[in-house]
Amino acid sequence: MVIQSSYVRRLQLIASAIALRHSSPLVAQSWRNYLGLGSRQPELQRCNHVISRLQALVQRTTKIRSPIEAKSSGTAKSTTATVGVGFLASFSLFSSGKAKKDSTTEKEAGEKMAEMEATKSLSETIQHSDQLFDENNFQEAYDLLMKSSNPEAYEIKWRIARALFNLSKSTPSPKKEEMVRESFQFATEALALNDNDFAAHKWYSILLDAKSGLDGIKERVTQLENVKKHMKRALELNPTDATSWYILGQFYYGLADLPWYQRKIVATIFATPPEGSYEEALECFEKAEQTKPNFYSMNHLMLGRTYQALKNNGKAKEFLTLAANVTVLNEDDKQAKEEAAKLLKKL
Repeated sequence: MVIQSSYVRRLQLIASAIALRHSSPLVAQSWRNYLGLGSRQPELQRCNHVISRLQALVQRTTKIRSPIEAKSSGTAKSTTATVGVGFLASFSLFSSGKAKKDSTTEKEAGEKMAEMEATKSLSETIQHSDQLFDENNFQEAYDLLMKSSNPEAYEIKWRIARALFNLSKSTPSPKKEEMVRESFQFATEALALNDNDFAAHKWYSILLDAKSGLDGIKERVTQLENVKKHMKRALELNPTDATSWYILGQFYYGLADLPWYQRKIVATIFATPPEGSYEEALECFEKAEQTKPNFYSMNHLMLGRTYQALKNNGKAKEFLTLAANVTVLNEDDKQAKEEAAKLLKKL
C-alpha cells in the first residue's frame, strides 16, 4: 500500500538518524536490528513494529545503553545514547517539512476550491439571468445580476446594461432617462473590460444611440458614426446575431428617413455626412430574419415600413400583418403591434 510504504520509509529515516549518532558501525547496526528495520515481515506488521519500538524509546527519560552493550561482558567500552529531546528533534526534522508541505497543499486546494465555486456561481447566475431575460422578466433578471457575488465581472456588467435598458422602456420620465444613462455607464464599463466580445460592442452601440438621443439632435447626429462603428464591430465578431443586424438596419433606415432639417444638421457637423439607404436597411432586416426567423416583432415592423418606403406594398402588408398580430409580451411587442395596425390602415 502506498500510504504504508511512505510511512515506513519515514520511520526508517528517523531511526537511521538515531543510529548514525553512534560512532561504532556495530552499535549502529544493533540499533537497526532493535528497531526491526531489516525485517522481512509483511509491510503492515513491520510498520507497527517500528512504531512500537520508537514509542518505547520516546517514553524513556533516562540514558539507555544500546542492545549490544547490554550483552557485553564489560570488556568493551560502554557507549550510551540519550533518547528524548534529541530523538524528538530528529522526528521533527522529518515531520515538520511534510507538515509544512501539507499545509501549503491544503491552502492551495482551498483556494482552488473557492475559485471553482466562484466560477460555478457566476456561471449559474449568467444562465439564470439569460433565462429570465428571454422570458421578458427584466426586473427579476436585473435584481439577480445586481446581487451577483462578482458584480465587476464583464459578463455581469453588459447583462445589467441590457436588463436595465429594457426596464427603462416601460418606465415614465424622468426615471426613464436616469435608467438609460445608468445603462450606458454599465455598457461603457463592460466595453472597457472586454472589447473582443460582440455583446460589449452591440450594447454599447445601442445605448450610445439611446443616451445621445436624450442629449439632443445635434449630439445624436454627432454620435452616428460611433454607433455604426460599434455595431459593425459586433457583427464582425458574431455575424449570426440577429439583433445586431436589426440595429444596423435601423441605423441605415434612420439615415435614409431623416427629415430635411436634420439633414442640414448632419451636413454642418460632418464634412462627409454618413449615408444610409432604404436598400441597405432592407438588406440588414432581411439578414436578421434569415438568421433567426420571427425572433423580433420590431423587425417585422421595420421590414414592413422599409418595403412601404420602397413602394412594395404587397411585401409591406405581409410583414406589417405579422407585426400587428403579435402576442404582446413586452413594450417592443406593444409598439410594433400599434404602429403596424396604423400603417395597415393606410395601405
